[in-house]
Parts: sequence; C-alpha cells; structure tokens
Amino acid sequence: MSVGVRSTRRRLFADGGYDPRRGRLKADGPETEEPGVFHRSVRAVLSRGNDGVTFIEVTTVVLMIGVLLAIGIPSFLGAKARAHDRSAQSSLRIAITNAKAIYADTDSYAKVTLASLKAAETGVVFTNGPSTKPSVVSMQTGTAGIVFAAESATGTCYVIGDAANAAGTVFGSLGSASCDASTVPPMPTSVPTALHISSGGGWAQAW
Repeated sequence: MSVGVRSTRRRLFADGGYDPRRGRLKADGPETEEPGVFHRSVRAVLSRGNDGVTFIEVTTVVLMIGVLLAIGIPSFLGAKARAHDRSAQSSLRIAITNAKAIYADTDSYAKVTLASLKAAETGVVFTNGPSTKPSVVSMQTGTAGIVFAAESATGTCYVIGDAANAAGTVFGSLGSASCDASTVPPMPTSVPTALHISSGGGWAQAW
C-alpha cells in the first residue's frame, strides 16, 4: 500500500469518517441504534435504583394469586372427590361382572359365594359385613338376586345389584349410612324410571 493511501486513511479515521474494522467510510460519524421496547423497559427498571416495587404492584400480584387459588382449589377438591367415587364404583363393577359370570355357569345367584368371588377376583376384598373403603365390597346374595356395596373415601356408599329379571342391573346409593349390602332396599322388578341416582335414594339406571 502506498504512503499516500495510508495517509488518506489516517486522516479519514482521525476525522471520524472511516472505520478500519468495517473497511468502509462512515456516513455521519458513529452509528446509533434506536432502543427497542425491551431495552427501554430494562432501562426504566434500572433507572429506579433501589426504590423496589410499589404497593400497587404488590397488591396486584397478591390479588392475582388469590384469584388463581379461588379457581384452582375447588376444582382440585372436586376432581379428587370424583376420583374417590370412581374407585368405589369400579370395585362394584368388577364384583357384578364376576357374579354374572358365575351366574351364567350355575343359573343361580345363590351359587355366588365369597369363596367363588375371591377365586375369580383377587384385586377386590369381598365380605358379608360392611364396606369400609373402596377396595372392600360388601355382598348380599340369594335366589332373588345379588347386591354389592362399596364405600367411597368421600364417605358415600354406592350399591349395585342384579336380580336377573326385567330390571337388569340397577344402581343406587346409601348416602353416608353404614355401607352394608344387607341394608340395601329390595331391588325393583322393572327398569327404574330414574336415569341417575339422587340424594333421595332409590334405584336408578346408572350412578
């Protein structure tokens, strides 16, 4: 490179018109960049120094947390209760399915015993006494039909029965009473009119 070219570049650089790192002339001195929204926000926060947050900001956060808790906690508790009820109902469905299988072989619910049910299903505990939890199923059987009862962790006693007649499989609830199949009302002789169980009790076509 000639001495004249180097001299020219030195003069341009000294005047702020040439940037040797970019290898080109500067149009109007050093380049500037307009700060974006994020940069302006950060700058505003940093400019506050040690002032901290305001009372309004704290109040807003607390209110938002309160709203989320008010919405989330009841939903969680409701889902938990439904899960407990489904657990008891699942045990009853398993029990009635096995009872119907034995009935199909013997043509009588009187042949459905604790021993035969225990041999058919090991995941559920069968008893002639009251149910105390979802996995313990109370049983009452005879020539007229069979009834099972299981207590949910919520304290509600669910029942299911089948009389091998026109009523078919029926569903009910004893509420918070002792969950004993021997205390269940007599099963209907026809299909119940109620589609689902109610707080008033009685048999229905489904829980």
